[in-house]
Amino acid sequence: MHLRRLLPDITAGLTVSFAALSLGAAFGVMSGRGAFAGMIGAAVIPIITSLFGGTRIQASGPTAPMTAVAALTVAYAYDSFAVRELAEQFITLVFILNGLILILAGLAQVSRLINLVPNVIVLGFMNGIAVLIWYDQLVKIFALQGKEVMQGGVWVNLAIALSTFLMIYLIVILTKKLALRPQVKALFSGVLFSIIIMTALTTLFNIHLEHITLGNTVGSLGEFKGMMVNYWPAEILTVDNFILALPFALQLALLAYLDSLLTALVVDKITLEKSNLNKELVAQGLGNSISAIMQGIPGAQATIRSVLLLKEGAQTRLAGVLLGVFVIVSLVLLKDLLVLVPAAVFIGVLFKAGLDVSDKDFPRTYLLKRWFRLPKRNVQLFFILFTTVVTVVVDLNIAVVSGTLLFYGAKYFWNIADIEPEFQEVSEHERKLVTG
Repeated sequence: MHLRRLLPDITAGLTVSFAALSLGAAFGVMSGRGAFAGMIGAAVIPIITSLFGGTRIQASGPTAPMTAVAALTVAYAYDSFAVRELAEQFITLVFILNGLILILAGLAQVSRLINLVPNVIVLGFMNGIAVLIWYDQLVKIFALQGKEVMQGGVWVNLAIALSTFLMIYLIVILTKKLALRPQVKALFSGVLFSIIIMTALTTLFNIHLEHITLGNTVGSLGEFKGMMVNYWPAEILTVDNFILALPFALQLALLAYLDSLLTALVVDKITLEKSNLNKELVAQGLGNSISAIMQGIPGAQATIRSVLLLKEGAQTRLAGVLLGVFVIVSLVLLKDLLVLVPAAVFIGVLFKAGLDVSDKDFPRTYLLKRWFRLPKRNVQLFFILFTTVVTVVVDLNIAVVSGTLLFYGAKYFWNIADIEPEFQEVSEHERKLVTG
């Protein structure tokens, strides 16, 4: 490969790996499996999907919506199985099943169904996922639902979480104003540097806080192999457990389907190319299955990270592969330092992740343009709110299916209109943020 094409792939992969590593760790903690599992997913999945996916230049890995459902899976497993090893085997079973379902979906060429999901339903379930993420973090900070108060107390942890959240924006704003070369400026990830700064400050001032846990971690390749063998779903592979695992796997598959294909369509509009969406599903399924076997968490094609790869000048599939390779290198080098990161810092990062997932354009436009005076827009708002509420209160699958059926029923009888496609795409402002 010519050096002129290789260098942009290297710099783009390195730049986006910072966001992928820090978000992978945060999503791993959120999932309940630990930071190590999140970073495994952030390393393995982009390598597989970049090599075999249907989108030429992309960045896949753990995402906020996928992690929200993965957290439900982990919580259910530990509540249902008294033995830790059996719980881990059940989690692995769910994550592998998720990958297999995606592979089957791709082979069955069901990618065309993505065009049937109304934009109002997509926005609604994304808002619902954001609410679930925020609620989960508030439960931890305020010790709700019988949780123990985090070390350091409620208000100290809340202050650190909010400081981290605000620092992400501050770093991005300051970086824009510095007279740096674009290649250097791109290395300043708001998420990564906020984690480093807040960890350094709390360590320097010796603030007594609860720190993150790596979860299932290893010290050698032999230990890693032993962990994969112990947590392979051999003992719990029964018909009853398969039936228990299937609903979780289907929820994850639906999210990966929506996440990956919607992102592929966004990337296609930027590159003026056409992704092979069925091939993309197969690759995502393969990546999630391999990540599960290696005790990582599942993921999907990530919109902001994919756009950032393009923004940083990625030329070939090698950029996504190198992204995963750089995460592996960072994982090996920084694994022991991660235990210094306060848990509240990652809560701040996840507050930001929830904000990235949520739809901000429609409510902003709804208020500024006084759309509440237009029946058409009020109907659209109803479907967004309906899907959001059902996602939070009932179930993601039910929200998407019932919302879609209700929308087409209303369209048939009253000829209602869907939201314009731009409301489900990445805004120009978000494309400039190295936040994953």
